Amino acid sequence: MAEALTVEQQQALALAKARAMAAASQSAPSAPQTGEELRARVYSDLQAQREAAKPKSHAPRDTGNQNVDFPTVYTDEMLFGLPGKAGAGIQALSQAGLAALPGETPWEDKSIGDLYGKNREQYLNARKDYAEEHPDANTMASVGGSIHGGAATGRALGMVGEAVAPAVTARLGNSYVGRMLANVISGGVQGGVSAYGHDQDLGWGSGIGAVVGGAALPVTSAVGGTASAIGSMVGLGNEGRAQNAIAEAIRRSGRAPDDIADEIARAGQQGQPEYMVADALGNSGQRMLTGVARSPGDMRQQIAEQLQRRQAGQTDRLVNALSEGFDAPQTAAQTRTAMTTARDTAADANYGAARQAAGTVDPSAAIQAADNFLQPGASGVMNPGNNIADDSIESAVRRARAYLTDGNSILSDFNAAFRAKQELDSMIDGALPKVQRQLIPIRNALDDSLASASQPYAAARDQFRLESQNINAIDQGAAASSARTRAADNIDGFNQLTPEQQQPFRVGYVDPLIARTEAASMSPTTNKARPLITGKTEQEFPAFAAPGRGDVMGERIAREQRMFETANQALGGSRTADNLSDATEMMGFDPTMLGIAGNALTGNLRSAGMQALQRGVNLASGRNQGTRDMIARMLLQSSPTQARADLAAAVQRGANLTQAQQRIVNAIIGVGSTAYSR
Repeated sequence: MAEALTVEQQQALALAKARAMAAASQSAPSAPQTGEELRARVYSDLQAQREAAKPKSHAPRDTGNQNVDFPTVYTDEMLFGLPGKAGAGIQALSQAGLAALPGETPWEDKSIGDLYGKNREQYLNARKDYAEEHPDANTMASVGGSIHGGAATGRALGMVGEAVAPAVTARLGNSYVGRMLANVISGGVQGGVSAYGHDQDLGWGSGIGAVVGGAALPVTSAVGGTASAIGSMVGLGNEGRAQNAIAEAIRRSGRAPDDIADEIARAGQQGQPEYMVADALGNSGQRMLTGVARSPGDMRQQIAEQLQRRQAGQTDRLVNALSEGFDAPQTAAQTRTAMTTARDTAADANYGAARQAAGTVDPSAAIQAADNFLQPGASGVMNPGNNIADDSIESAVRRARAYLTDGNSILSDFNAAFRAKQELDSMIDGALPKVQRQLIPIRNALDDSLASASQPYAAARDQFRLESQNINAIDQGAAASSARTRAADNIDGFNQLTPEQQQPFRVGYVDPLIARTEAASMSPTTNKARPLITGKTEQEFPAFAAPGRGDVMGERIAREQRMFETANQALGGSRTADNLSDATEMMGFDPTMLGIAGNALTGNLRSAGMQALQRGVNLASGRNQGTRDMIARMLLQSSPTQARADLAAAVQRGANLTQAQQRIVNAIIGVGSTAYSR
């Protein structure tokens, strides 16, 4: 039985038959071929096809004693072709050294440059032979070495940057554009070095490497975003995407997770347990919470209710911060009443002791002070028959004089003189300034006479005056809180007071501020912290606050400002986004599509394009409702322990993702930046 034909033989037989038929149609008939002849012809055609498929032969290349294998190619590509150049140079130096020794060598009368060129050519020829004989192994070694070299070089350049210019390196790493720029630099360096190592144009090599470096991060981000979007469609990876979003917010804030958790803990200790992660992150956290609050989802209501409830308690928190910061648990009126009562009680006791030890009083000096004013007027004492009416000042002085003498007798009893002094005090307190100026010298002269008559009286008087000055400091503080006064003048006046006077000053100063805070509107949109943060208060609060309490008070007020900003960004402003979210939940479709279509139909292609781009970005981010709800829960966290754990996990995941992405980027740069040179 004839041997069965293979597929190749059957194809060749069919080709031979076709040729035979074509030849028969163009020439005279010939004798028919036997089966053996036909089989021989088919075999001949098959061999011809196989020979034609083989690569064309070439003259043997001069490889000298160069040996190239898989490790050689891998190492050479990993180090951008530099080992091949270095090997040729070292070999040339060795050959020149041997040629300089006595004896015959193949390298006589040749320069080091000539020897290097010959060695380099032989090495490149050996590389070409290996690539032709082992194409698969050569490709794997070249690509693998490039990936290894790109990854190692990227890490090395990053370490060099951190050591030489840490601030610049940190700024580059904190932004997407900065990371792209770092990749451009890395790609340009690797491309240039590879071009040098493979004897190619440095400019082209650096340029191609820079382009590859600049494109590597966007490419990996696009691929990763697509994968994330696909995962979000089926509800996979929500926690990971939420953690990545929080990690990005932390990176933008420029703060460490421990710092954020510590601030939340400190806020709770200082009476602000409502302070949350979104507040501590600053603008990045506030904007992220705003995005969740204005998107469809279950957390919209919780965010609104929590922020509104927190804002409603701002008044009480601010009042506590002020009263504790200035050590003023009572109002100014309550403090004044308490101080006055204490002063009067002490005065009664002190003056009682003074009466027991009193002698005869001589009020002559006080009477003389009155006469010094009345005599020049020639209307009273020296001319009693004159009926010209006294003015208010003369009337007051004459009345004061009458408490001390009737013109014939002089008051000398201590108790009576003391009561006269109290009458003068009352007159002075209720008089106009022009009258006070004339009565005060009379009262002071009588006071000195009382002190001369009783040794304990002087101590009682001085104590009464001191406590009265302390009480008057309340009014000084109230005047300083007015916006019409200057901070520098107020601080100078405060520093001149005694410690006993400074505390009443604090009470008088903070009382109007607390009153204005309590009287402000209760609307959630009213920021009661803002009036307490001015250029004037920034100077006065630290100067006037109770010792050791100024910094804490300042932190509490600043946090209230931050908490209002968070609520205002999430709940305030235009309601368009909220309305669109409501429509999404009610109708089950994205109303932004209507906006895109409407703008396109009306010819507003720019707006339609921007809306479509935003929709694409949201889709690519993979933030479905589940992801947004997880983000919101982390941002609303006010427990420092849980916040620390959540933030640390988010940062760790973000770091792992960034490192993995950067490894891929470095690999792309390594392969792409050296492709031109290979």
